[in-house]
Amino acid sequence: MLFWKKKPETIIQCPRCEWQPDGEKHWACGCGYSWNTFETKGKCPSCKKQWADTRCPGCGQMSPHKDWYKTPEEIEAVEKSANTVLRAKKKSLESRLIDYGIKNYRVSHLEYLDYSKAKLHSPYDAGCRMIILYAISYLAHKLEDRPAVCNWLQSENLWDKVSPSEKEFLSDPSPSEETRQNLSWYIETAITLAWCLTKVSSLPRLDIEGDDKTMDEFQENVPALGEPLAFFLSTLEYRSLDEIYEENLLNEMAATYFRDLLFNGKKDETKINRIISYERHKVLNWLNTQYVDESLIVTGELWDDVDTST
Repeated sequence: MLFWKKKPETIIQCPRCEWQPDGEKHWACGCGYSWNTFETKGKCPSCKKQWADTRCPGCGQMSPHKDWYKTPEEIEAVEKSANTVLRAKKKSLESRLIDYGIKNYRVSHLEYLDYSKAKLHSPYDAGCRMIILYAISYLAHKLEDRPAVCNWLQSENLWDKVSPSEKEFLSDPSPSEETRQNLSWYIETAITLAWCLTKVSSLPRLDIEGDDKTMDEFQENVPALGEPLAFFLSTLEYRSLDEIYEENLLNEMAATYFRDLLFNGKKDETKINRIISYERHKVLNWLNTQYVDESLIVTGELWDDVDTST
């Protein structure tokens, strides 16, 4: 009787971010031929060049081709040796990206998900920015109310936190239609901060526009324009920082996805509203003090200088 030794199971995944091939032709040789490199173990079927390294579509990093092939035991050992908390964050973030249709973007460095030393602007400053964004989005539709709202912002000691570009809009006799349309999207940024400050229970999906329920909740829990603000601003608190940072990274990676589309000419496989995602990315980057000197007084200039690069 012959006994055949069972061939060990092989799992192909990126050594850095754990992205697994999806059967698509993500790789191109210098000769111009495109193919699934794992069908030939890295050898171009056209010119026969043997590629020693392979670029990952998920994280963009190069790794030796041979390191992509793992046994289940090797993968299990890696998972057990890694930080379980950060791995859970990685899986949560990546599952949300996949749910939106961003299937090939992964986190290659777990340290990227370590928020333990990160800091946010104070809840008070976040609340001030939320109110200003709310006011500006309203005034984009109601220009005639600008003098009254400006007086209110000054009386509530928020005027120094209005940005130079916002003040320019508030004083412009005839702002362009494009300017008004762009500023009307500020309501999305205001709602994002309201969510951070627990005044909105959940953020609408990025592929849903015009959620009346969320807007009603926002208006119910945030003072109306013209009302006193001192007590409201002094009692604000943040929700879980993990939730806030994950939302920021989600939109940061979405921004990277849309940027890459411009360069590779591929079709958008999501239904994400890019403007909403951008507005969330911008305001959450503003909220994160790693992008500024946290000792600075939070004035309006910081809003105009927010870094939205990825």
